[in-house]
Amino acid sequence: MHDSKLEITTLGKFEVKRAGQLLSQDSSYRVWELFKYIITNRNTGIVPELAFENLWPDQEYSDPRGAVRALIFRLRKTLGQSPTKDQDYIVFSQGCYHWNKSVDYWLDVEEFENKAQQALFLKQNQPEQAEDLLLQAVDLYGGEYLPESYYCQWTIPVRNYLQSLYLQVVMELMELLAARGDNSKIITICEQALRTYPYEEDIHRYYLKALVNEGRIKQARNHYTYTTNKFYQDLGIKPSADLQRIVQAAGNRQLEGLDLNSIQNHLQEKADNQGAFVCDAEVFKEIYKLERRRGERLGLSVFMALVSIMDNTHRNDTSLVKKGMDQLETFLVNSLRKGDVITRWSSNQYVLMLPGLAYEQGEKVMERIKDGFNKDNRFLIITTEIQPVLPLEIYS
Repeated sequence: MHDSKLEITTLGKFEVKRAGQLLSQDSSYRVWELFKYIITNRNTGIVPELAFENLWPDQEYSDPRGAVRALIFRLRKTLGQSPTKDQDYIVFSQGCYHWNKSVDYWLDVEEFENKAQQALFLKQNQPEQAEDLLLQAVDLYGGEYLPESYYCQWTIPVRNYLQSLYLQVVMELMELLAARGDNSKIITICEQALRTYPYEEDIHRYYLKALVNEGRIKQARNHYTYTTNKFYQDLGIKPSADLQRIVQAAGNRQLEGLDLNSIQNHLQEKADNQGAFVCDAEVFKEIYKLERRRGERLGLSVFMALVSIMDNTHRNDTSLVKKGMDQLETFLVNSLRKGDVITRWSSNQYVLMLPGLAYEQGEKVMERIKDGFNKDNRFLIITTEIQPVLPLEIYS
């Protein structure tokens, strides 16, 4: 890169440099907001009045064109002229300001797009060259577009387009790396991608498979548990069953060839000796099926209960509910028996399975839980429901 070339970074952070000197810390906030707007619209140019309205919609100026002209003057002074062509970086033509694309500059977004598009073109016939370009594109994507201007409406279409292109690049790269079994590189790239986009299931899927293929089963289990909790807490949903199947299949492979004593010892090691059993929703569903069948066959009572937590301050504080859910889980584990089962069902609900109780006992357990939790919480409150897994007459 030419030492005097203007270097513009927009992915993950905003910086404008020349010859190692950071220009974007000089001049006012408005000057650089206008610069971002011009760079974002570098292929079309900007109308001064429309630019002012988009950038500062809450402010009124009698002469927005004059205000933009003054900011452009300050911006040109800060940027100087292109040293290779002696031209301004910003030019005026037909009533619009334009980014001068003929000057010498480097823009990370353009570089990222070029690498990505070349790679997608070459992927079918020249996979090695495509892989190299995809890796370069991933490295260029330092994060979301202009994060300091995240809530500005004019940045949203570009940010969404670049996010979509980046995720396509990651998926195409994963496919090539998986085809030649480069699990180590898959793990590195997935970890990088998940820092920016933690809710992309396809990336989690490649990551878990690569961990399992590398024999890092414990890390895969821990990541699955973390991901499940994060999806519950942040989105109120659970990941697809595919992620769980990857981890389960890995665990099953580890147990192949063991004798009965070894299997029992393994199960004993995994046993939880403290209070009720906590599991994810998919495991809970399987336990539910087993308990229902056992209840039908032996006439044993099984009850399900729903415990919901709410913000009692009427402020709809989701962070308060998130913290309360962890507190509630600990409370439920310590309040229930070893044979009882707990799962987090949504962002503010736990479902319980209570085998071997009479209906009246189940109601008393729920009242005790509700009274005990609510007594010690000023800002949160829980409500409870209970009903039999089978009709009550089955148990009589």
